[in-house]
Amino acid sequence: MTAAQQIVAVLREAAGAEVSSRALCERLGVTRAAVWKQVEALRAGGYAIEACSRRGYRFVAAPDTPHAAEVLPLLRTARLGRDCQYVEETGSTNRDAAARAEAGAAEGLVVAAGAQRAGRGRQARVWHSPPGANLYFSLVLRPEVELARAASLPLVVGLAVAEALEGLAPEARPLVKWPNDILARGRKLCGILCELQAETDRVRHIIAGVGVNVNLEPESLPAELRGRATSLKAEAGRAFSRAAVLAAVLNRLEPLYDRWRAEGLAPLAGALAARDALRGREIALEQGGRRVAGVADGIQADGALRLLTAEGLVPVYSGEAHLGA
Repeated sequence: MTAAQQIVAVLREAAGAEVSSRALCERLGVTRAAVWKQVEALRAGGYAIEACSRRGYRFVAAPDTPHAAEVLPLLRTARLGRDCQYVEETGSTNRDAAARAEAGAAEGLVVAAGAQRAGRGRQARVWHSPPGANLYFSLVLRPEVELARAASLPLVVGLAVAEALEGLAPEARPLVKWPNDILARGRKLCGILCELQAETDRVRHIIAGVGVNVNLEPESLPAELRGRATSLKAEAGRAFSRAAVLAAVLNRLEPLYDRWRAEGLAPLAGALAARDALRGREIALEQGGRRVAGVADGIQADGALRLLTAEGLVPVYSGEAHLGA
């Protein structure tokens, strides 16, 4: 734990009582000036920490941010999220995480942001990233798997997100839309962007970027997205802690990811089939300017979408699926 995380933990343990500067110094093994500096940084990050007359501190309130001090106590993971770095604003958490991965960051590093200036979806689309309402994070993964298997990772992440969100908001009934979206009542609740760096025959790292609409108000959406996007708050009628959402996703993802690394997508096929938003639906599939219509017939063990067309059953490995032929 960082010094700031330790201060939050100690102040929380006091349950509203004052903790002296001396006690904090002894717990952390630092000077009073260092404690003051960390407290000021926490305040700048939105924490309400009161300075008491006897030169101590009292915890008042935490911000609704996926700060490490809020996320770590909720984690049950061994690796994922144990290094959790939060910034108020950035260009793209995927780019930040990729830079850290290139510099040698270990698997499990999470970069989360309060807002993104250049959030991206698939095919270079801009991801609407307003500040303070949603959860934007990217995760460094280093699976020792063949390159072909890596293509199915977005479905593993999607399944973990859908199961975690349903645990928090059963009303949302989230479904997985191949290849990388989570829907609630047909509207987009979450987008996933996995970016791979590989050598000839091995994966160097994968950055799994996740954007969840948590407390987004529908009226705040651009006109072109209204009716197409939703949020946990809109579905459940209540606000959610973004730190709790991040922890829930990581807690669910780690066991699914570990099983996928060991056995591939096949063991997760049943759970994916139960949440398949496209199966049995007429869809139009866009592939680099080419448009193919058919009926979605489930997801194969290698992550391909089975598309029943007039010419027969076709496995599809990439593309953008739209409901309605």
